[in-house]
Amino acid sequence: MKKFFQQPWLSDYRTLSMLWGLVALFCIYKIVHGGNPDWDYLIFTHSYDHAWANMPLYPLYEEDTNYFLYGPTFAALIAPFAWMPDLVGQVLWELFITFFLFAVIRYSWMTKYQKVFIMWFCMQEVLNCVLDSEMNTLVVSGIMLTFLLTEKEKDGWATFFIAMGTMTKLFGIVGLICVFFSKHKWRFVWTWVVWMLFFAVLPMLMFGFDYTCGEYVEWMKALAAKNAHNLLVDVKQNISLLGLVRNFPLPDNYSDMWTFIPCALLFFAPMFRKNQYQHIAFRETILSSALICICILSTSTEAYGYIIAMVGVAIWYTAAPWKRGKWAIALMVFAFILTSLTSTDLFPKHFRMVTLVRYALKALPVTLIWFVEMWELLTKDYAVKVEDNTLTSKP
Repeated sequence: MKKFFQQPWLSDYRTLSMLWGLVALFCIYKIVHGGNPDWDYLIFTHSYDHAWANMPLYPLYEEDTNYFLYGPTFAALIAPFAWMPDLVGQVLWELFITFFLFAVIRYSWMTKYQKVFIMWFCMQEVLNCVLDSEMNTLVVSGIMLTFLLTEKEKDGWATFFIAMGTMTKLFGIVGLICVFFSKHKWRFVWTWVVWMLFFAVLPMLMFGFDYTCGEYVEWMKALAAKNAHNLLVDVKQNISLLGLVRNFPLPDNYSDMWTFIPCALLFFAPMFRKNQYQHIAFRETILSSALICICILSTSTEAYGYIIAMVGVAIWYTAAPWKRGKWAIALMVFAFILTSLTSTDLFPKHFRMVTLVRYALKALPVTLIWFVEMWELLTKDYAVKVEDNTLTSKP
């Protein structure tokens, strides 16, 4: 098996691009065979139609079957797809959300070893995400681009992706973690403010000032209501550390803040190790931690959102400048089986649809890896050792 996986063609980008293309084609076949676009895609494009007609964005419309929970900026940005026929638009959307992430990984700062590992390890999660036409591949792509551009000292463009992500799905704000590593912090901050204003004003230019301001307020109300709804046991969300904790006997006055605040403090604790900032492996691991936290510390996390966390897991495993031991390998196998493969028909339907969601088990391996990762960030030296240069050299 080891000899098989050392075959050169398995690490060829052409092979990987074809496999990712098959993922997109499988999802496109599902659409064409069914004869109708996916409901989630229709919710996206209908948001533009509703905004253009100055209709409220956040009620439950009968033709959508679910709520729209993105910002008014998203309704403006989705316009090119909304102008197309539904089937054509969704085919292009499926290709876009698949290959945008592929391109970001392919042309990122990482070594070929890291890129190839991530492309193989996360392929199943890409399929899970793209099957539901979700934009989580774009979320992780935007945060990775922020990191890449900060590394290249192009802070003005790095903050572009933070602002766009924040004004569409909020998760993009996690990219602000890159300010710690920026060599031009003042430029980073003021360009972020400028881009935030730009994306806030963009829908106003298309849909009107008063309407857009009102919808920003309604967006915040909708997110607050959704957060309260996610705490119910019969919804397919809160597949997170917060959901895991709620499986234990808890006092009546328990709040998620009891878990969230200690984890948030733990997340920021490594930032005090400024002597480690100079090491790319340390910065990559901070990025990995941020990607994982998006999933494990949000009550809105659904199964197909784990493409974000699994990219973080793969970065954690490959970024370390030391050789990974058996425990790390065991955690990766555990994550691949329980987080990724449980979404496939390899597992019984009741386990996939009920048990896995009810007990937030998909979050368990990722959470364990995050705590190991935080211990490493607080204790390990991320300086590249001479004997480990093969892991970090560019192809």
